[in-house]
Amino acid sequence: MKTLAPHLKALVFDYGNTLIEFGPQQVESCDRALSAALTQMFGQHDFEKLTAMQHHERRSPYSGEFIENDLRDITRRLVRLLYEKDPTNEQLDELLDVRFQAMTSAVRVDDHVHELLERLAGRYRLGLISNYPCSRSIMHSLRQHNLERWFESVVVSADVGRVKPHPSLFELLTKQMGIEPGHALFVGDNWLGDIQGAKRFGMRAALTTQYVPYEKFDREPGDHEPDLKITHLLELAGLVD
Repeated sequence: MKTLAPHLKALVFDYGNTLIEFGPQQVESCDRALSAALTQMFGQHDFEKLTAMQHHERRSPYSGEFIENDLRDITRRLVRLLYEKDPTNEQLDELLDVRFQAMTSAVRVDDHVHELLERLAGRYRLGLISNYPCSRSIMHSLRQHNLERWFESVVVSADVGRVKPHPSLFELLTKQMGIEPGHALFVGDNWLGDIQGAKRFGMRAALTTQYVPYEKFDREPGDHEPDLKITHLLELAGLVD
């Protein structure tokens, strides 16, 4: 890690399963909250069918043009497939609020995250890029846990219309921060979105395996290897030595 430090000016983080845990347990919590709201609104449904549909929607952006989901559209489609009827706009608004509350309520931030970011911010410029189809949820979560203050730039896929590894997210952040890709290290857990996306764009990349992800991507021929592999976020503290 120390050999990279002289060349770095910025550290860019993923959010879920990097700065916070958002793995199978949190995803199930969100799905159950949505399921409860659907049941109250439309009646009983097959929960396993719902979770299978949710899993498909979460993975679908990682192919083709890497187009991010529209949360309103996929929620409407979910109701249609489960109940063979379209929700009203008022029902959709209520379901979207349930999804917002479920996601933001599931987030917990360990004390060491603030301590580490404060230490890193003393030497490096910090940014964040998150794949999530609702930017309001991400921004609220960052503010709720007083994390927003550490980042010069926050880019959310919902606002860009693409997901990592699409270069548009990395390009937007580097333009906003006024940095060259080669002077930044991206820290993330997603092999495709984070590591391949950052490396293809010309950034350094650190793969973190601290948390269990809810989406896994296999290595493909020609994939880039990360510059660093860490098992806990605190290992990044070596960069400031």
